[in-house]
This record gives sequence, structure tokens and C-alpha cells, in this order.
Amino acid sequence: MYHQRLAEWTLLESLLFGRRLPENTAVLPFSQSFGTSGRLDAEYYQPKFNRLLQHLKKYPHAKLGVLTDLNKSVEPGSEAYRDKGVPFVRVADLSVFGIAPTDKFLNPDDFYETIRPKKDTVLLSKDGTVGIAYRVPQDLDMITSGAIVHLRIKPEYRESLLPDYLALVLNSPAVQMQAQRDAGGSIIQHWKPSEIKEVIIPVLPEEQQREIANKIQESFELKRQSEDLLSRAKYLVEREIENSAYFQAA
Repeated sequence: MYHQRLAEWTLLESLLFGRRLPENTAVLPFSQSFGTSGRLDAEYYQPKFNRLLQHLKKYPHAKLGVLTDLNKSVEPGSEAYRDKGVPFVRVADLSVFGIAPTDKFLNPDDFYETIRPKKDTVLLSKDGTVGIAYRVPQDLDMITSGAIVHLRIKPEYRESLLPDYLALVLNSPAVQMQAQRDAGGSIIQHWKPSEIKEVIIPVLPEEQQREIANKIQESFELKRQSEDLLSRAKYLVEREIENSAYFQAA
């Protein structure tokens, strides 16, 4: 298979290299493409990705694997699901706004050593729908799918990188494009941990990060208030309907 791909790439080089091509087409020698990346899908080599990385590297930045420790959870399989126990969170339950209630549970005795989300951990989806990031506001007694990695900012960077800011950057186009490049080329997207660690993260000054983090917290608080108001309104409407039906029956 390796030599077959090498032959195919050599043929493509001989046919295309040196010809004038559209601006959105990239032609790279073997040593700068499959020879280093192991990728043959055209999506991976689109010029827009190089332009993005070149732009990000003009500013203070670091690789995600340098800034954080990455830990994977478990994939117990459907046979381990229970009607009660420790909540089991899948990618479908994760969003940028939080974790939805799940109907899947695991026996705590079987998974007592499995990692749980800790305060300020950033959960990041790597399979299926890749690139969903959420900062955990407090310790949670739940277990995440193996398709969700746990990112913890390393102690030496906790003064210079805020978890809210990190989550926002991971959800931004700057990182979503990197995820698109890495996880593309297959029907079911899969973002390898080794690729996640190579993601370029722009690191703004702490003052700007804190301003961004404050706005994020304000946004979440307003979301909570709006949900409370919506629940209150629904309750009042339902009570009025019940009262109306009661008086009509009387």
C-alpha cells in the first residue's frame, strides 16, 4: 500500500508539477506532503490552511500540546449502559453551551478509576462532530465518551492562559479550520490526539483574555436568566390554561 501510494504521488508530480494552476490549487513535492503528513486527500493541502497558520504565527502563539495536558476517557460500549448510576456523556450531549441531560448511565463500581471532568477542564470532541469545546465550571461526577478529550492547562501556563479564553479559541474559526483540515478525508471525522496537540493557539495578553472571559461569563449568566424566565413563563401559561379549564367545567 505504501509503495502504491508513492507511485501514485510520483505520477501526480510528473503530470502536475510545474504547470500553471489555479490559485486555490496547491502542488507540493512528496517530501513536503505525503512524505511528512501521510495524507493524500486534496482537502488537507488547500492553500487556505497554510494562509491561516502563517497568519496565526505572526502573533504570540503556542501548540495546544505545549499549553495543556490531554487525557482520554473510555468507550465502554452499549452493553455497559444502565438505567441509573454515573451519567455517561456522549458527543451528542455536548455543546459549546454545556452538557445536556443524558439517559445513559454506568455502574460506578466498574468505572471508579475513570477520569471525571474537573473544574476548568476544557472538554473537546474529537470524533463525529469534531471541535466542540466547553469549559467545565465545577467538578462533575460524570464520565465522558472516549470521543471527548479532557484538556487541562498546565500549571506553568495557568497565569497566562485562561480556560474560558481557551474554550472560545477552540470554538473559533481559527481552530475549526485546523480541525477541518486534520479530520477531513474520511466519511466519519476523526481528530487524532496527536493532531490536536499540534493545533496552533493564539495567546493574547492576559488583560485582553480576562476581558474576553468576563464577556463569556456575562453571556452564560444572561443565558441562564433567559432560561429561568422562559421556564417561569411556561409555568404561568400552563397554570392559566388549567385555571381556565377548571372555571369552564364549573
